[in-house]
Amino acid sequence: MMFNSVEDLLEATKGIVGKTFGELDKLGLFKKSSMRNDKGILGKIVETGYYGYPNNSSAEADFNNIGVELKASGFLRKQNDKWSAKERISLSQIHYHKLIEEEFDFSSVVKKNRKILFIWYEYIKGVPQKDLVIHAYQLFDFTEVEDIIKNDYLIIQDKVKRGFAHLLSEGDTVILGAATKGASSADTTSQPRSNIPAKRRAFSLKNSFIKGVLNKHHETLMLQSTGENSPESWVWNRAKLYKGMTQLEILKMIDGKEYEVSKTLGGMITKRIFGNIDKLEKEYEVFNMSDYVIKSLPVDSKLYPLEKGTFSPLSRKDFEEEWEESEWKMYFEGVTIIYVTYIGKKIDGTKIPNGSRILDSIYKVTFTEEDIEAFGKTYKLVQKALISDDIERLPVASTYKNSPLVLSTKSRAGGAYKRFMEGERSACFMFNKNFIYKKLLEARDTHQFK
Repeated sequence: MMFNSVEDLLEATKGIVGKTFGELDKLGLFKKSSMRNDKGILGKIVETGYYGYPNNSSAEADFNNIGVELKASGFLRKQNDKWSAKERISLSQIHYHKLIEEEFDFSSVVKKNRKILFIWYEYIKGVPQKDLVIHAYQLFDFTEVEDIIKNDYLIIQDKVKRGFAHLLSEGDTVILGAATKGASSADTTSQPRSNIPAKRRAFSLKNSFIKGVLNKHHETLMLQSTGENSPESWVWNRAKLYKGMTQLEILKMIDGKEYEVSKTLGGMITKRIFGNIDKLEKEYEVFNMSDYVIKSLPVDSKLYPLEKGTFSPLSRKDFEEEWEESEWKMYFEGVTIIYVTYIGKKIDGTKIPNGSRILDSIYKVTFTEEDIEAFGKTYKLVQKALISDDIERLPVASTYKNSPLVLSTKSRAGGAYKRFMEGERSACFMFNKNFIYKKLLEARDTHQFK
């Protein structure tokens, strides 16, 4: 079929809903041994079997005359029948040496992917690909969020220009990610302005953004534009108003009254300055498209953390999937943690008590491929402990002091690990201080807010 307009393409696509990939496989691609390990086989089957286009690897868009790229993508059905994206969407390979010379408007990633036609199928673990059913289709127009995508592109390009391609992380950006291509840690290539090999990467639409695209398919979202192109810019533009003030001074300034010192001061301030964090993604465009966490963190004058970083409580069910398919791996790959730091220790070593700690700056922390691999080792150790029902095998802080990610108790009550083994949410993941310190220093050297 040849289409003269986007409207013609969408009209013709109506008939694809309800089809299985086996029904569309007119060329028998599933039976060809050369296609069995091809991750793009489903898209090729739609392209050849439904639209009748020849199979090709052109740098141009699939429906080039109308500027539309085709992507077959899976979704997972969650509670309340909500859909969640199964994975990120790969767009085009990043050539580091070429990237530093490119202009955004003329880059291959823009030219090929300005409009994307998503073919949504439900992914069900264990079901053969040929039996997976297509449930919907959806056109995404790049121009709706072009300012944010351009800012993401420039962040990736700037890191490569400075010889930091080996430090790229999907968490660096909001929508456009730099996803690793090779499965092996040895799958590297050269980069400009540095002798350090860098992992091969491709531009991708991040999983968190695809989740937002799916949400938009089900409902019309009335999101405010913040004027900022990243969550960290939004956070800093509000936090900097209180730079140099103590915790209690900030609360008094905002609420107009005195507060007693408590362990919840950090959370109270975060809520006062930034609002209800859970609602931000429902209210602001830039937050709807990214996975982010805002955390307060006391540090000394050299940025060394005075507390360890903890996460939400865990249960046995969180470890049912293999690491490569787990939600935790997906989370760490795409999350941006924004640490709002408070000076809690003076240069002479004198501790500053809670309530008098001084808001200093924010630091954007993301995770490299090496970080993710280390987190995976911890995840697998927890799995093994649960399978063997051996509490001694849990990777806790006291015995895994050099691990960046460990298991910790969520409360001070005794027997927390035993309760976790029995199914309660009494344990959590936790970063050790040395690891957070390293990440804060990296953040300071790349994107510091003053």
